[in-house]
Amino acid sequence: MVIPIESSPPPGWDAGGIDLLLGQFPQGHLSEIVGPWSSGSSSLLVGLLARATATGRLVALVDTGDAFDPASAVAAGADLGTLLWVRCGGRLKAAFSAADLLARCPGLAMVALDLGELPPTRRHPAPPAAYLRLQRAVEGTATVLVLRTPHRLAGSVARLVVSVRGVNACWVGRARPTRLAGLRSQAQVLRSSARAVSPRCCPSEGGSLGEWTIEWRL
Repeated sequence: MVIPIESSPPPGWDAGGIDLLLGQFPQGHLSEIVGPWSSGSSSLLVGLLARATATGRLVALVDTGDAFDPASAVAAGADLGTLLWVRCGGRLKAAFSAADLLARCPGLAMVALDLGELPPTRRHPAPPAAYLRLQRAVEGTATVLVLRTPHRLAGSVARLVVSVRGVNACWVGRARPTRLAGLRSQAQVLRSSARAVSPRCCPSEGGSLGEWTIEWRL
């Protein structure tokens, strides 16, 4: 499905478009958003935060690389008054410890762990047991636990895996396109439980469980 750039609201607020994708993230399970820099994966995470804060409940973001932009989050519809922002200054161990602690706190609608842009030499920043521990921390709760990373790390522990890649940039201008107006991304659900797949989301020819083309406005 395509969300036209002329009419798309901030990420997370289109009930017939991207909100369908954001609604796939299950409670009580670890989910994974996978995508490198400029792919749209961070924007998708911000859209998820905006959707979660709309309920008025508390959410937490563990920001490993201190890359979160509050102004952009507000523009996307996030309520910073209900968002706990944990800055980790690049300390991966501290980030995983904070996410594990927050996942065990009652009352949080969502806990997000953004690992930032990991260099190739650190493809596996944590042992598999770390992701299993996160899953066990949130299991049986009403909390949505999301890991954002440039490549898949959690393996089979992740109940839902959404892969995001950049397609192209959208330019505008009367005489010639000179101003960047937005970015176009493609999001695919690579892994999902049967109950997490929306009946309105049909498998694509490539075999993915669901596919969205998203145009992010600037």
